[in-house]
Amino acid sequence: MIVKDEELALPRVLEVAPVFANETIIVDTGSTDKTAEIAAAAGCKVYSYEWRDDFASARNYAFKQATGDYVMWLDADDVITPSRARKIARLKNSLSADAVMLPYHIGDPPSLVFWRERILKRQMGFEFKGRVHEAIEISGNIIYENIPIVHDKLKRSDPERNLKIFEKMLDEQKDFSGREAFYFGSELYYNGKFDSARIWLKKFLGDTGTGSDKGQASLFLSNMATTAEDKRDSLKTGLTFSFAPDLLCRLGDIYMSESNYKVARSCFLTALVADERITFSSPDMQGYYPHIRLCSCYWHLNDKKRSKYHNDMALTFKPNDKYALYNSALFE
Repeated sequence: MIVKDEELALPRVLEVAPVFANETIIVDTGSTDKTAEIAAAAGCKVYSYEWRDDFASARNYAFKQATGDYVMWLDADDVITPSRARKIARLKNSLSADAVMLPYHIGDPPSLVFWRERILKRQMGFEFKGRVHEAIEISGNIIYENIPIVHDKLKRSDPERNLKIFEKMLDEQKDFSGREAFYFGSELYYNGKFDSARIWLKKFLGDTGTGSDKGQASLFLSNMATTAEDKRDSLKTGLTFSFAPDLLCRLGDIYMSESNYKVARSCFLTALVADERITFSSPDMQGYYPHIRLCSCYWHLNDKKRSKYHNDMALTFKPNDKYALYNSALFE
């Protein structure tokens, strides 16, 4: 882990780490609280590292301190339940892969879900790249295991921290890779700088990058568009890169706003079987949301039987959902 001022969150993850970790390495990048003391008291190997506005550099330094056959990275505010820690331990005992992908849940229940390269064979020499939103280009024998890591912040971070690093790169006239252009555009979007966000996200769509990132960029562009036609066009572009439920549901929403319930119905039905994902996919879009919207579509199409069916299906995902419960009363 690379950490800074994480005295609140660190004990939570260190409590379960010994279940699966032979050694726990903490690289402190300038804490002014008791982070380093807490880590040392827990038996961690603690190192200091001068912060350089470069997450990849700090993570790679941490990796170099590892001595095991495999390296697993975490953030201080990640949560691993005891049962999941035991699953990781069992996985480790039979591991032969070069890299292991695990789901990353943002929040619990998760508002976003995506996969990260989480456990790496040290002999492969994998390195993080990117000053911000650092990642590893993995290769070899890659496996996917459904053992979610939950990212749950206990303190508010600087919302412009990543944006400032990108802007520093821009001032230094650094060349941006396609991935960096995507994340720079995303940070601009999240910080409400829409004019600049449009420029960088459109630049990324014409550059190299994954289909999931390009689908996500298209969703952001749709959200920033001012007309229904432009919103639709961006979503349709995104679907050429990633046939994802998030894009189909948002497209269905636009058609519903125009009372075009038949086309909206088609979008939501397709979302239920779409098997691709954008970068920051919402679990709701893969079940609950298309069902609750189909309930409304069929209601307007005067098909109460199918309307009730989809409302009942929505309740299987969210039994206490106030919208679905309200709808249930209408069917009685």
